[in-house]
This record gives sequence, structure tokens and C-alpha cells, in this order.
Amino acid sequence: MKIHEVYYHSPIVVQNILCSLYGLKLYFERYSGKFKKYQGYLDKTQYLSADEIHAIQVKAFRQLLLNSIKGVPYYKKQFSELDMASIKNMDSLSMLSILPKKQVRESPHLFLSSNKQKLVKINTSGTTGSPLSIYVSSEARKKNYAFFDRSKKWAGLKGNEKSITFGGRVILSSRQTLPPFWRSNFFNKNVLFSSYHISENTLSYYIEAIRKIQPVYIDSYPSSIYQIAKYLITNNINDIKLKAIITSAETLLEHQRNLIEQAFKCKVYDQYGGAEQVVFACQCEEGALHVNPEYGYLEVVDENDQPLEKGELGEFVCTGFINDAMPLIRYKVGDMGILSDEKCPCGRNFPVIKKMVGRNDDVLITPQGKYIGRLDPIFKGMENTIVETQIVQEKVDLIKINIVRGSGYKDFHGQYIINELKKRMGEGVEFVVQYMDEIPKTKAGKFRAVVCNIKNNRKAVGWR
Repeated sequence: MKIHEVYYHSPIVVQNILCSLYGLKLYFERYSGKFKKYQGYLDKTQYLSADEIHAIQVKAFRQLLLNSIKGVPYYKKQFSELDMASIKNMDSLSMLSILPKKQVRESPHLFLSSNKQKLVKINTSGTTGSPLSIYVSSEARKKNYAFFDRSKKWAGLKGNEKSITFGGRVILSSRQTLPPFWRSNFFNKNVLFSSYHISENTLSYYIEAIRKIQPVYIDSYPSSIYQIAKYLITNNINDIKLKAIITSAETLLEHQRNLIEQAFKCKVYDQYGGAEQVVFACQCEEGALHVNPEYGYLEVVDENDQPLEKGELGEFVCTGFINDAMPLIRYKVGDMGILSDEKCPCGRNFPVIKKMVGRNDDVLITPQGKYIGRLDPIFKGMENTIVETQIVQEKVDLIKINIVRGSGYKDFHGQYIINELKKRMGEGVEFVVQYMDEIPKTKAGKFRAVVCNIKNNRKAVGWR
């Protein structure tokens, strides 16, 4: 019998002990050693001037290049003739070639540093299902969680406060049909809730558990906490109050944010990052999504991989500063968005992401080659009529609309969605509505609201 099967067949009290012991292991891996040093450093750098922050980035970038050329096989070959004297500022990045994710996926060993250090392997498939192996150093993990700790402070949180997490860990057997749909991590004052067992039949159990636990905050995938919030609003439950909600791993849609904040009577603080540890962004007290400049450098490029000005939509290209075990330079992460040219009133001289569109395969493509993102306004005010919706573009001229109907759903709601999509997509597209009992999530437990199955979607029709 495999280890996970032993866990699933163990009594719940044993599962809670095992989760807690694993949580204790993670705690020491993340928060021991130099963590407090990194934490203190980030507390000091967040209010530096723009020039001081740029100087920190240039220093980190030059050191990254030196170490990579010296100890990483891919960069030894790629940058063998690079003149380090030419690296004067962050604009010098444009001299270097962009690194596609496919290259890292196919040959991860070429990006591993020869420095002898303890490595942690992270297997991730993102939202696409294509496996990717990332290696991080033990120090990089501590640095990563120092940034997360700072983001929590921006949300008004402190220390090791009682929390609930909805994530991608499979903590229960898929065969379980009765509560509890959660397991406890006693050492971290955290309760892990299963994202895979949320349904109309189980939501009342989730609500009762949240009420009993009384967490200070919830850390969740947007789609999971959104289902909880809808239940609270629909059933007029208003006695659950939190200090903050932190969302990550999926694109947070505006109608989701509004409903979650209404239901829990607190702010939602969204985050953006990835297993590759090349970028980290989080919302400040004013609501701006700040790129953390000490973590890495974020560029936005067009379809020809040329840098774009702030305010223009393009693909994210990231250079990470914290993971010396597997440095990734000008790495195309597969996400799209817009950088803002406005200064945030919070006082931090950090770049601001004006708009997150999502992955480049989360964007629909019209027959004319135009990109269509941010479709959430279509569903505004439909919380009681639709449980979940997923828009899937199979071909340039074919879009399927998967709908899980709510109690107030009528046939005209489906036609309304088609009409709204037609306004955005134009003529020449066929729309097919499919009713489902449940929309499958990815292996990581994430929900994809928009899926574009057109290969190389931007180039297939000429991105413009």
C-alpha cells in the first residue's frame, strides 16, 4: 500500500497529527536560520527611493549574471561572450535573449547551478497540465517566505495568527463524502480545507467549520473562497468576519473580489507569483498590485519579444533574483498584463501591475486576430443564477460555454452570455452552451474560467 493510501485509511486524529508534523517540517524549512535577517532587510527596503531600489536591482542582476555564467551550463554557453562592463542598468536586459518555458521544461538540468547546496525539487504543472521541474535552494525558500511575510503585513496581519487555507494539496480521499473536509496543522495554527470537496451538498459544513474555527484570515484560491462567499450571500449569513483574505494561484476576477469582500466584510489582498521564483507581486493597503523589486525584475513584451511601454498589454518576461540554485533570466512565464505608470499613494516606489489578464491561453482570439480578456463583467449580478461558468475556445470560430446552473437559472441566461460574447468577439464565431453538474479543476485544484485551446494562439491568427 502506498504512503498516501495509508494516510487516507488512517483515523482522522492520526491524519491531523501527520498534517501537523508535516507542517512543523515546513515551518523550519521556511522560517528558520536567516529568515529573520531577510525579514528585517525587506522591512527596510520597502520605502527606499526609486534610485536606491534601482541600484539594488542592478547589483542583484550583475551578481546573478556572474554566478550564472560561472556555474550554470546553459548560461555558460549562452553568455560566454557577454561583456559585463556593458551591464550598466536594468535596460541592459534587452541585450539578452528571452528564455521560453519549453526550454526549461525539456532540459531543467541545464539551468542548475554547480554550487554545492541543499536543493528542494518543486514539481508544478501550472494551469496547463504540462509538468515542469523547478529546483530551489533552502535559502531561496526562506527568502520567498520573507516576501510572503511582508505581504501579510501589508494586509494588516502579524505573526502566526489563526488561519484557514484552501489550496491544491490533496488532504482527503476523493471517496470521502461526509465531513470533516479539513485537516488541522496545530503547530502553525492553520486548518487546511479541501478545495476538491466543495459542492452544493457540502457548503453548509464548510461554513459551520469556519464559524467554529474563527480564523483571523483565509488564504485561498479565488474560485474556492468565491463559492463560500456566494453561499454566505445567498443564505444571508453575516456573522463571519475576517481581518483579511489573501488570494493567489488563479486570476482574481473583479466580480469575485466584490462578492468575497461583501460576504466577509474585509478586503481581499491578491498575490501573483509562481513556483519558478522569478516574480512576486502583492497588493498594498491602497489596493495596488506591486511587483516586489528585490525579488525580481518584470518586463512586458510584444509578440516580437520587444519591450513595451507602461500602459501597453503584453507578455510577462521575468528575471528572478532570489533562487541561485536554478536562475532563470528573461524567462517568459506565460502570463499577460499591463504595467501602470502611476505612483501608488502608499509611498512605496515599487512597480504596479495595472491589469492582470491571465495566462496567454486564458485569452480569447477573434477571427480578426484581436485578443479578448477580462470577461468577468459579463457575469456581474448572476451569482444566484449560475454556480460556475467556463468559456472554452476550441477553434478560432468555435467557443463552448460550460455552465453549472444555479437555482435561479433560466434558458435566457445562456442566450444573454452568448449575446455578450458576440459583442466582444464579433461575427463569424459559433457559440455552444453545455450544461454540466461540475466543471473539472486542474490537477493542482485550480479553476480555469477561460481556456483557449488554439495552439500558439497569438501567432495562429496574428496577434495585434
